[in-house]
Amino acid sequence: MSLSGQSPGPPLDGDGYMKPKPAWHIPHLAILAIAALVPRIVFLALAGVPPAFLDAHEYKVMAENLLAGRDLNAASPGEPELPIRVPLYAIFVAAVFKLIGHSEKAVVAVQTLIASATILVLFLLARRYFCSFVALAAPVLVALHLPSIVHCGVLYPDTLFALLVLVFVYVVLTLVDTPNRAKALAAGSLAGLSTLCKAAGQGLIIILIVAIASRRSLSRRHRAMLCALAFAAFATVMAPWVVRNLVRFGRFVPTGTLAGFNFLTGNYEELVPPKGVARPALPPGMLENASKMDWIDRDRYFFREGIRVFFRNLTSLPKRALIKTAILFIDYPRCSLIDNIAYDAVISQRTSRILVVAGAVQNSIYILLGLCGVFVCIRSNKNLTLLAGAVLLYFWAGYTLTRSLSRYSVTFYPLICLFSGCALGLLRKRKR
Repeated sequence: MSLSGQSPGPPLDGDGYMKPKPAWHIPHLAILAIAALVPRIVFLALAGVPPAFLDAHEYKVMAENLLAGRDLNAASPGEPELPIRVPLYAIFVAAVFKLIGHSEKAVVAVQTLIASATILVLFLLARRYFCSFVALAAPVLVALHLPSIVHCGVLYPDTLFALLVLVFVYVVLTLVDTPNRAKALAAGSLAGLSTLCKAAGQGLIIILIVAIASRRSLSRRHRAMLCALAFAAFATVMAPWVVRNLVRFGRFVPTGTLAGFNFLTGNYEELVPPKGVARPALPPGMLENASKMDWIDRDRYFFREGIRVFFRNLTSLPKRALIKTAILFIDYPRCSLIDNIAYDAVISQRTSRILVVAGAVQNSIYILLGLCGVFVCIRSNKNLTLLAGAVLLYFWAGYTLTRSLSRYSVTFYPLICLFSGCALGLLRKRKR
């Protein structure tokens, strides 16, 4: 990634012509508030909140253990040990339980507000660099994004993670435009918070450092200072968690202990979708060996086995990557929008099929518009396009090399919708 050292200048429309910066209008905010809240409230009113299931149950248990003074364990007292998970989302759930009430519905209500905040940040980002139409179109596309609406109703960190990643992108762009120490510290802190929300966020610090280092209008000393400040902020945010793991387990665990498992299962040939959906998890011998280890050693064992499996099946990597890309961005062929988050327990089978198909069709439309929008955006603002593209490529590479689930896309669909909004802006201009 190479980010230009030029300031963004006046906002440009889809064809690169200068446009006046849109004013902050109350009607704009009202439209966005309605677009963000109404679809989520209606969906939750009709579908309800499903029971905490699998990962969601573990986050709930972590929050309950924290409130009970039992540390951030994902297992209740007396239950088998579970993987170490990064803590931020469980802390968020515990805070909601403490301040509002011990109810999953309370968490979902706050997540609806978080989704609305994400839409507002996208409005601010689009407003900074594009015309008023794009500044409204992009957030409305996110507001109406069915998978994002569905995932507001479950106890998963993706909704919160999406907000943190988008704010990170916004702060890094302002840092590239007008570098200063405060913005470097803020961007590094956001990279740390994102990592503590989901371990997949740890690569954002690399993107941040590359973005600063490529600001060639600054002296090498200035760039080095900003990089050092950003990394120091990142390390400071991460330090309490790393120290906690070192004290509690006696070993260095920077994030969690699921990376090896995800890498292995994401490349084990019997688990590659679509046939892998109905296959057994892992070979009995491998599971037996793993059962004799704690989760730290088990994670490293799974990673070693994953390396072996990865290279054994290297020739099928393009096929696996293609399938995982389709699952990640479109939710096909796995089609798991509803069933892997327990909504199938509260929604009828017919309604589930309708939602899954509608989500896949909507994702496909957004992706096509987004690809067209990249070519529009690169002409009007290279910095934004390269940074957003780097973030998208980072998550795509990480998830296609490990495990791909449709809910992971909630994180980066705001950026896809930004590009889609630019494409719609160009179509609107040409129809005039």
